[in-house]
This record gives sequence, structure tokens and C-alpha cells, in this order.
Amino acid sequence: MVDMTANTVRSAQRVVETLSAFGIQYIFGIAGGKIDAVFDALLDSDLEVVVCRHEQNAAFMAAAVGRLTGTPGVALVTSGPGTTNLATGLVTATTEQDPMVAICGAVARADRLKRTHQTMDAVAALKPFTKFTGEVDDPDNVAETIANAIRAATTAPRGAAAVVLPADVAAASTAVVIAHPAPISALGTAPFGQIEQAANLIRSARQPVLFAGARAGDPAPCAALRALLAATDLPIVETFQAAGL
Repeated sequence: MVDMTANTVRSAQRVVETLSAFGIQYIFGIAGGKIDAVFDALLDSDLEVVVCRHEQNAAFMAAAVGRLTGTPGVALVTSGPGTTNLATGLVTATTEQDPMVAICGAVARADRLKRTHQTMDAVAALKPFTKFTGEVDDPDNVAETIANAIRAATTAPRGAAAVVLPADVAAASTAVVIAHPAPISALGTAPFGQIEQAANLIRSARQPVLFAGARAGDPAPCAALRALLAATDLPIVETFQAAGL
């Protein structure tokens, strides 16, 4: 729900408030001129900031948090090479279905089409690697864009999402806030008839084997599979993503 009556703050502050409202806990990144406003806003927040030595590592750590907790980690980086260095981490998060959000600084809107320092079409560069990539063109859209990125990252199939934040937008004021973040919709269970059918197939099989895939390592599926194995002693084969189940 969007609230347009909130107190006016800098957009960078609203970024931090929106992340907190959605339960984000960890920020990984490297400061830089085009994203420093958000790092400044983080000083007064409860979010834990981990300064990295390379943006690729920030993306990997953000994705690891997403995989282990189900809540996206955030990679916070500056413009130019700070943004392009994320590529390997983003494509890995998307292909491995690990929820994470990248917030990338960019040159001011007035400089977007000039050949100035670190100008680039960041949206076009990041789109092939993410489920969602959006650029904030108006300060009043910053909260909604961050919210959309989080929803995209956490909606099945999960993956990476990115927000491009021009420096002048981050420094501008906004009164718009996501007042009540909508909960992420969870997938329902399979129809009971199909569950019973699957159980009958396992019972009637001469040499049944369970094949555990990418999401089998998540906490809830892992617990369910372990309970099934304890009750049936079925052999199991794991993909790389489910190793250690």
C-alpha cells in the first residue's frame, strides 16, 4: 500500500526504510560517489552493512543470505564498474533461484546521455541476468520500485532483481512510502489426490529412488524430505544444489 502523506525525507533514506519494512537485514557492498547517499542513510539504521572488496563478492554474499533465510540479501554498489562487476553474481543467483536485490548507483538523470564519467545504460546491462530491473526516474517512485524488486526476487522462481538509482534521485526529497508491505504470496500444497497418487506409485515401485533438486536444500523442503526418509528408508540422489541434504 502506497502512502503519500508520510514525512518528507531524502529518497536515499526511503530506500533504507523500505528495505527495513520488508525485513531485509544485511547489506553487502562498496561505497562510491553515486551511491554514497544510501550508505549515509544506513548509518542511522539497524541494517547490518558488510563492506566488501569486490562487487562480485557482494552479490554472492547477498544471494547466500537469500538462500539460507529466504529473505533477500542486498548488494549496494556504485555506478560504472561497480555495477558491471555484479554480473556473475546476479546470473548465478537467478539460475540457482536465490533471492537477492542489487541497488546500483548511476549518474544524474541530466547526464544520462552524455559521455561523462561512468555513464551507461545500466538497465540494459543488467536485464539479461535478473528477473526484474528498473530505474528510478522520479523520487516518489523509489519506495515502490524497491518493493517491486523485493517481490520479484522472492516470487517463485526466485532470483536476482536490480534497481538503478541515479545520484540526483537519491539526493532528492520524497513523501511517498510503502505504508503496509504486502506479504509475499506462498505457493499452496499439491492437491491431496495427487499426493495420494504419488504415494501409491512409490509403494508399488520395485526399486524407488528419490531425486532431490534445486530447492530441496531449503529449510522447509529439507525437513519434509528428512521426515520422509526416516519413515521409508528410501534411497536418494541429489543434484549439486541439494548437496548435503
